[in-house]
Amino acid sequence: TYSGVYEDGYVSQGGFADYYRCHSHFVIPIPDGLPSEIAAPMLCGGITTYQPLKKFGAGPGKKVGIIGIGGLGHYGLMWAVALGAEVTAISSSERKRKDATELLGAHHYLNSSDDAAVAAAAKSFDIIICTAFGNDTDWNRLAGLVGGDGVFVVCGVPSKPLSIHAYTIISTQASIAGSAIGPPAMIEEMLQFAVEKNVKSIVEILPMGKVAEGLSQLNKSGARFRIVLKNPEN
Repeated sequence: TYSGVYEDGYVSQGGFADYYRCHSHFVIPIPDGLPSEIAAPMLCGGITTYQPLKKFGAGPGKKVGIIGIGGLGHYGLMWAVALGAEVTAISSSERKRKDATELLGAHHYLNSSDDAAVAAAAKSFDIIICTAFGNDTDWNRLAGLVGGDGVFVVCGVPSKPLSIHAYTIISTQASIAGSAIGPPAMIEEMLQFAVEKNVKSIVEILPMGKVAEGLSQLNKSGARFRIVLKNPEN
């Protein structure tokens, strides 16, 4: 982890370190055919979205919606498609329609700012993975997309508490869940699945010396879709 202080005073460097030593229980082999720059971001955003999709049964016959088409959401779309689900990309504008459907493989696209389209899609999804939100997010509007016995999964930490009217989930017996990470065995499974299904992180690679430039891109929501810093010495 980053910025942890050990007993001898050493401060851990996280992803900025040249090397890392830990217990073998936490070491996960990277499969052949999965380059480091593709595998590395899967260990964060990849497993955050893969784990709930697997846990809640995404696959043939299931309708999955992915809210947000960015660092987390692009994984959610690719995993859900690879698992065989019917997948809808959900975003607040038309700006990412082409990426979602042509690049990432979504079968449908829902503009969440379109009142008529949202009303038509209400209670139609088995699984919603929410990866994007703002200070003014209408959680009832989004959770209302989940159908009977479905699940609304929050990935990430909104700056404000979630506010969902009880009837939004009572009427469908829907559940609310969260996801941040998965166990080592599932991470290993995910990486192998990525090789088998040819799922690849979409990344921009920057040299470690341009970390400030990379952070600036992130702050402007300009990453497409993950930024990987590469140490030229390794």
